[in-house]
Amino acid sequence: MVVLSAWQAIGFVRYTRLARAIRPAENNARVEAETLGSRVTELESRLDRPEATAKLNEIGFFNHLIARKNLSWTRLLADLEHMVPNNVHLLSLSPQIGANGAITILFDVQGRSIRDVSEFINRLEKSPVFQNIAVSTESLKRENTATTASTDVEVFLTATYRPEREER
Repeated sequence: MVVLSAWQAIGFVRYTRLARAIRPAENNARVEAETLGSRVTELESRLDRPEATAKLNEIGFFNHLIARKNLSWTRLLADLEHMVPNNVHLLSLSPQIGANGAITILFDVQGRSIRDVSEFINRLEKSPVFQNIAVSTESLKRENTATTASTDVEVFLTATYRPEREER
């Protein structure tokens, strides 16, 4: 018991000294944290003003315009040129630029058969520049004319476009 009590007393003295050595650094860190907290509060109060909010909205608007302008239609169409099968037609192509700069392309595609459209979707999935391909709607159109009867498939799909991942 005496040895155990002596060991505990030595440990108590040792940890008391360590705590005493750390206490000034802890007090300095606490004061600095309070100073920084008051500084953050001051800066946030400046940003909460209506003129600051208007300026931030204007900056966001211009950043979105710049992101839209940076989309290279030539590059996008060049990427798609090799992926679209012969019996598939792009009816419309619409980019949407997210707040984080991600580009989502909305496709309206028409093909002669579901196999042709599926081939296009498979090519998009294999491409390094398109990801997260999702089909939203699919419709079958039948046309009967005096000379021909045709069945076309129209598909709406979305894909995330990442031109920086292109392998050249």
